[in-house]
Amino acid sequence: MIKKIDIAGLQLDNYTVREMIMKIDRCMSERNFTTIEEINMDTLHMAASDEDVKEAIEVLDYTVIADTGILSAASAETLQRKHEIEDHDFFYELFKRLERNHRNIFILGDSESTVDEAAGFLKELFDKIEIKGSGVIDDSESVSETIVNEINIASPDVVVSFLPSPAQETFLLRNKDKLSTNLWYGIGNNKFMDKKPGFIGKIRKMLDVKRLARIIDNYENREE
Repeated sequence: MIKKIDIAGLQLDNYTVREMIMKIDRCMSERNFTTIEEINMDTLHMAASDEDVKEAIEVLDYTVIADTGILSAASAETLQRKHEIEDHDFFYELFKRLERNHRNIFILGDSESTVDEAAGFLKELFDKIEIKGSGVIDDSESVSETIVNEINIASPDVVVSFLPSPAQETFLLRNKDKLSTNLWYGIGNNKFMDKKPGFIGKIRKMLDVKRLARIIDNYENREE
C-alpha cells in the first residue's frame, strides 16, 4: 500500500490507522510537540489557491486522509483504507487511547455552538475524557493571542480543533511555536457527529472527486 500520496504537489500520509496511532503514541510518550490534521477535499481545493492553507498542510507532522474521494482521485484506493476513512477509525482509536491514558484536551471552534456540540459529542462517546478548557476564535489577532494564553495556562495534553478551513490553518501557522501542548489534532469541518450523506451528498462527492482529479492533472501537466 502507498504510504504517501502526492496531490498537486502536496504530500499526504496514507498510513493505516494502526501505523498512524503507533506514531502518535511514540510522539506523546516522548513529549514531542506533534501536529496532525484530518484533510478532506474542501481543504485541498482551498490549498490549490490559498498559499497559507498549502503551507499549513506542508508543515504538519502528519496528515490523516478524511475523504475516500482523495484516494479515488489519486488512484490509490484500497478496501482497507476505504473502510478506515469512512468509519473515521483514526479519530475513534486516538480518543480511546487518550481516554485510557487519562489525557486531557482543549477544544477550539469558531462559535460557542460548535464548541458545545463538539464537547457534548466527545463526552458522550468518551465519558472519562477530561476537557480542560475551550475557546472560540474569529479572525482577529487579539482573540487568537487570548486563546493561546488560555491554552498555555491550561497546558492540555491535546488541542482539538474544530475550526473550519482556512481559519484552522491560519491559526496554526501564526501560533504553532507558541502553544504549550503535546499534540495538535485538527479535525476541522470533518464533523463525525453528522449523519451519512443522502443522494445529494453522494452526487456532490462525485463532483468533488472529478474536480480534485482535474487539479491533479493540471498540476502534472504544468510540471511536464
